[in-house]
Amino acid sequence: MQLDTITELLDIPNYKVTHLIHDDGSRLHFIIDQIDPLPPVCSGCGSVHEGGIHDKYMITLEDLPISGKRVFLHISRRKVRCIEDGTIRVEEISWIQKRFSLRFAEHVYRLTAITTNQEAGWYLGLDDETVYRIDKCMLEKLAEEKLDPPPVPTLMSVDEVSWQKWHKYVTNVIDIEKRKVIWNHNGRGKYVLEKFYRKLGQEGCENIEAVASDGARGFLSATRAFAKKALIVLDHFHVKKYLNDALDTVRREELNKARKENNDELSQILHCNQRFILMQNKKSKRKQDILNRLSILNERLYHAMLLKEQFLTVYKARDQKAARMNLKEWIIAALKSKILAFVELGNKFFRKRHFILNYFVCNITTAISEGINNKIKRLSRMAYGFKDVYYFLLKIHQHCGLLNPKTST
Repeated sequence: MQLDTITELLDIPNYKVTHLIHDDGSRLHFIIDQIDPLPPVCSGCGSVHEGGIHDKYMITLEDLPISGKRVFLHISRRKVRCIEDGTIRVEEISWIQKRFSLRFAEHVYRLTAITTNQEAGWYLGLDDETVYRIDKCMLEKLAEEKLDPPPVPTLMSVDEVSWQKWHKYVTNVIDIEKRKVIWNHNGRGKYVLEKFYRKLGQEGCENIEAVASDGARGFLSATRAFAKKALIVLDHFHVKKYLNDALDTVRREELNKARKENNDELSQILHCNQRFILMQNKKSKRKQDILNRLSILNERLYHAMLLKEQFLTVYKARDQKAARMNLKEWIIAALKSKILAFVELGNKFFRKRHFILNYFVCNITTAISEGINNKIKRLSRMAYGFKDVYYFLLKIHQHCGLLNPKTST
């Protein structure tokens, strides 16, 4: 085997292959050495030490494979005494990351961005723990470069997603224009989002124009306190969910009454099998038939369904003025309906009417956040869960954020 050819293939600056010490058909072991000996760089202070070498020892590290064979490089590493604190430290070599070459670590990081650690380990011949350590180290390094401090968004959405049982959540902040996660943290609520705003600083918070949210009190209060110039937009998908929840509450109440009164026809219409027909926004013949029967059999639920249909006119309005009038009329109708679920919803929408109407000023939603939440749940399922929440946060950035290899290429 021509060692000069292998040296060119490896393409390591100032290093050449001096010996091939092992070739068993699946692995290649090479000894490499410096072409022009350079003074060592202290790994503690980062300075070049011109003084004597304290000690030398051989290390073995894995590099990218050649022709399907795993490549291991044996290199002499020097120890020096740090001139600042007098501690004996190993020299720092820029293209080495622990027991692997930096480019091999980058290869692992790119592979884990498209598959699981287990599958990546099988492909590379590494165990899961080794892949985890390499991947985490690379992600931490990239996070320091790209996410500290986080980029300042102009339009953003914030939402939380469950990552473990027992109400364990992760809060994600998404740049709507970039469609990427730019910050996340373990937990949810006001104190978590405040950490993001503090990271941005006063100047960064002033650059935020609008924030889309699901209406959680913690998110609203944190945004009002820090991003004072930003418009808060209550996501209309969540608004419609509130309507569906109120309607479903009335349906369950009337279903229980119908069963107690042995009203089989009404029970059949209100059964959970018919639930999605009642909840759907689009009009269909089947839904219209149910509405016609409910107008005769149960006036209370029929009234609730009409209230839901009436609210949809708010988002069909041409401008904010028309939407304000439609919302005002709906709130009055909900309060006069004497249906408890809709009376409470009317009061809720009155308190948050400005956030609902801001949608017509800045047409943004949390749809991107919901889509990213689905990706995060798929990521968690693929890995069969994560024990290390910090690593899970980094993986979210790798798959849905600025640490994705596709973004950097």
